[in-house]
Order: sequence, then C-alpha cells, then structure tokens
Amino acid sequence: MLVSRRSFAAAALGVAVGSRFAVPAFALDDPRLAAALAAIRAYGEADLAFNRLRGLTLGVVTRDGRRTVLNFGYAEAEARRPITPETLFQIGSITKVMVAAVLHQFAAEGRLRLADRISDILPEVPLPAGNLVQVQHLLDHVGGIPADAPMFPEHGLWTGYAPGAHWHYSNTGYEILGKAAEHVGGKPLTQLLHERIFAPLGMSHSRGAIVGADRLLYAQGYEAADQLSPYVRGEPLAPAPWVDVTFGAGCVASTADDMLVLLRTLSAAVAGKGGLGLSPVEATQFTRHAVPSDTPSMSYGNGLMHVGSGGGAYFHHTGGMLSSSSSFHLDVASGVGAFASANINAFAGYRPRLLTLFAVDALTDALAGRPVPAPPPLDPPLGNSGSYVGRYAGPAGVFEVRLGSPLTIVAAGQSAPLVPWTDEVFRTAHPLFRNYSVMFERSGGAVVRAGWGPNAYAREGRGASLPPTDPALARLAGRYINDNPWYGPAPVVERGGKLWIGTETPMERIGDNLWRVGAESWSPERASFADLIDGRPQTFIFSAVKYVRHEV
Repeated sequence: MLVSRRSFAAAALGVAVGSRFAVPAFALDDPRLAAALAAIRAYGEADLAFNRLRGLTLGVVTRDGRRTVLNFGYAEAEARRPITPETLFQIGSITKVMVAAVLHQFAAEGRLRLADRISDILPEVPLPAGNLVQVQHLLDHVGGIPADAPMFPEHGLWTGYAPGAHWHYSNTGYEILGKAAEHVGGKPLTQLLHERIFAPLGMSHSRGAIVGADRLLYAQGYEAADQLSPYVRGEPLAPAPWVDVTFGAGCVASTADDMLVLLRTLSAAVAGKGGLGLSPVEATQFTRHAVPSDTPSMSYGNGLMHVGSGGGAYFHHTGGMLSSSSSFHLDVASGVGAFASANINAFAGYRPRLLTLFAVDALTDALAGRPVPAPPPLDPPLGNSGSYVGRYAGPAGVFEVRLGSPLTIVAAGQSAPLVPWTDEVFRTAHPLFRNYSVMFERSGGAVVRAGWGPNAYAREGRGASLPPTDPALARLAGRYINDNPWYGPAPVVERGGKLWIGTETPMERIGDNLWRVGAESWSPERASFADLIDGRPQTFIFSAVKYVRHEV
C-alpha cells in the first residue's frame, strides 16, 4: 500500500485436536526432528531479540499432522503475561484465503459464479457504470480498484485499469467480497466463517470478527511510540490501540495451533484430497489457481501467494494489523507448514516471513534425512552497498554516506546507521534525517542523487544537477493527518518540481486538482486537495480518505 498504513522463550506441544485430523505429537526423541526444532527455536529467539519484539508465537506442522507450537516473549510485556494456547493474535490479510474459500463453496453449490459481475451481486456498491469487475478479479487483486478506499466514497468507486490488465493489492476488494459472501449466505461474515471454516476443521479458538468483548483474550499489540516519523528498528514502542474489525480483508483472529489445522487442510487440498468444504477437484483448482503479480517471483490467487525460493514452491501470505504481524509458509511438495505472529504493529514493517520460511525448510530437510540448513541472516548484507558511498550536497545542506554494515549517514558531526527499507529507500535514526526516509536515484546504474522529504541532494563527482523546485506546487505541500490509526500521517512535499507523499511515493497530475499516486502509469490510487486558506489546502484527499493539515 502506498500511503495507508494498512502499504520465544519456552516451547509447548500443541494439544488441541481438530474434528477432522488426528494430531500425533512430534517424536522429540527423533534426532532429526530434535535438531530441526532446536534450530527453529534458536532462530525464533534470535528474531525476537533482533527485531525488539515483545512476543511471538510460532507453530509448525507436518503432512501427517504432527505439530508443535513454540512461544517466545510475552502476550503483554508490562504484566509479563505469557502467551498461552488460548492467546489470540490478529492474522490480518491471511483472512483472505478463508473468505475466498467461502465464496468458492458458494460457487460449488451453484449460489453464485466466480465470473459473476460484482455489480450484479451487489448493485449498491458504487462501482463505475458498465464495469466488468468479476468476483474472481477481486479474489486475485486484478479488479483495478484502489488499495484502501472506503467501500462507499462520496463520489463512488473508480478503477485504474481494465480488469485483469494489472495486479494491485486491494483490501477494498476483499471488503466488497466479504459483503458479497454475506449477501449470498444471508448471514454475517463471522457466522459464515465459523460454520464453513472453523467448526468443520476444529479451529475451536478462532474468531471471525475482532471485537472488544474478546479483548482480554488477545495478545497486547505494540506500535512505534512516534507515529509521525518512519519507524526504525530499536525505536521505543508503546501499546497499540484497539480497533474492532469485521471486514473481509482481515477480520480473523486465531492461535498458532488453530492455524496449523488450516495449513494442513491447504496441504491436503493441493494434493487432491479435498478440503475447505470443496471436493478434491474443486479444492485443487482453488489452491492451484494463480495470476501474475507485480513481483516476478510471486503469483497470486484466492488469497494465496505462490512463491518460489531455493528451487521449492510455497503457499505464502502475510498479515498486518494494528496489534500484530503474521506470516505463513507451506511447502507444497513436502506438506510442511509454519505460521507465526508477533504482537507488533504492521507499520513497523516487520513480518515473521523469514522465520516461517526457515521453519518449513528446516523440518522439510530433516524429514528427508538432509542436514538442517543454516538460517537466513536477519539483517542480510546490502549487495551493492559501495554504490551509495559518497558526499551529497543540496540547498538544504550536505551529508555523507560511509561504507559499513549497515551503511552510516554522517551530517553536522553526528552519525547513525542507514538501514535498507525497500529498493533504494533507507531509514535512519539520525536526528537530522529522522522525519522522512532517504531515497537514492540512479542514472546509468550509478547513484547520482538523493531525496529526503522536500530536500534534494546531488552526489558529488557524478555531474548530476538538481531539478528546480515549483513554488506553486510547494503551496500544496503540508503535514496532513488522519486520526484513524489505519491511516495516520500523509506528509505531502514538493521536491524537484514534483509532489511526493513522504520521500518515495510520487504524485502525477492527471487532471484539474486530480493526481495519480504511485510510480505506475496505471495506478488506481488518486489524490486531490480541498478547503484552501490563503492558497494552502487544509484537506488532502487520498483515495477518498480525508487528511487534515496540521501546522507545527
């Protein structure tokens, strides 16, 4: 998502028995499995410490149903409340595979077709007239609608491209799908999930709605204490707020042990054994269907990422909420799966994907008689770190990037690590560069410029010039805030004659007071400005969500 912040100490054996599967425990006297579990436990402890997490739960399961849950840290750090088999974590977008399964059940029952137009099922949803957006388009994130727009914006929804032409992750799309499931099923989504997913599988602790009445059952979430600056690992954390969630994009809460039942069901489904309320043929089609995404190594279908790593193939998904960040991997060939969730806010940028991938690989190799692999580094080295080294200068001053692991940024006699975030984007706790990310720009493969919020810098010795600023655009810039914790701050800056949200998200004018947000020419994200005083907007509207100017 572009702007919306929606873009272990001891081990315990799982003992809950689902109605569908017998659950043998791990044979801990088997030296192969004992070595794998020891390595997984050590990596979980390292993950907890390195990422400064308060708590983390991890479950692993084999194709024959043996499963174990390892818990690290605390459900609530201040009270030293432990994570128990009943502690709930919000699984976020992993919910999507369950919502997709319910809709595929309805299709198998003849109650809808996956090729049905959404506007024919839910004519009340204000999609553009004559649109061709189908159920399956939204299940695959190819419907062309924005990522996190309200389902009923003031002037209706819009699309950025013809269905199927591109891939753009959309929580709004799955919110619509949740309402479609309720319409077809005649019941609230939480009840449909219970009756059609949780109860048949024996996921006895899972919830299909995140509501305040259950709050004491959950791990306490933690977020960055400073919500206005980009999060940097190690910054202070504070308790995250509670928000009820009932929409289809991420309304499920569960335990690690319950999630292992779901992973084993997916393993059976892709192997042609049926599952998720679908026949063997239907379940295989459900799990095998995928379309290309915007990531070369990942395709997507029905709430499942299909990814390859090290020659293997995995089902994968992550989930990010205000209270937790989750991940699962399932090795399609071996049937080994792992689920993990930490009680840290999604916008800290952490997902336990390295942990779940290593857990799956370690158990898969152990069961095959191979040595347990080395765990991946939690802080992988930057392959081209030398290309950033140098002195950068601009109207706002100078800074230097020095070689190291990680890189170091030096300015005004102070230095701090420069931590990779995404491609060419870094974050730092340096006091002069704390409020925005730092983004580097290349020309001919060489780094020639850097941007930080409204400031541009040229790398000395590279002959690069800085584009002029645009005073008219600069009047639109400002610190815009939405008090809804899902959205938070949207700092709009002018740099180099363009508008940006933060440092790295470009805005391109496509009409009178209408901007496309994002680097892609087909991005469905839109922005505009409103309520001017002395020529300065007091309101910034990003994909139909309003942000209010805060002057400080």
